[in-house]
Amino acid sequence: MLLIGMFDSPFVRRVAVSMQLLDIGFEHANWSIGRDFERIRQHSALGRVPTLVLDDGEVLSESAAILDYLDDRVGPGRALLPSGGAARRRRAARGAAPDRAGHRCRGKRPRSDL
Repeated sequence: MLLIGMFDSPFVRRVAVSMQLLDIGFEHANWSIGRDFERIRQHSALGRVPTLVLDDGEVLSESAAILDYLDDRVGPGRALLPSGGAARRRRAARGAAPDRAGHRCRGKRPRSDL
């Protein structure tokens, strides 16, 4: 898998940290939406980050969609958010997307050796 976007974006960081917590390996393309916009658009028509290119070529953009995919991939026993119902709605209402990995690793940044 290829994660596209710079770690200065909280959305890219959230995806990278979540992938690390879930032990999902990935390559990182440290591309800027300013400097590398056309490279990003080769994978994301709107040029958005984060973008995750799956091994089968499917492309996911938007951190919420990527995080949903990751939770689905690892299953309910390892998912970072509840799978549904009131518990998921409560977490979403509290801003679960920005905080979903942060509650376990405050102050950590994604490893740079990935």
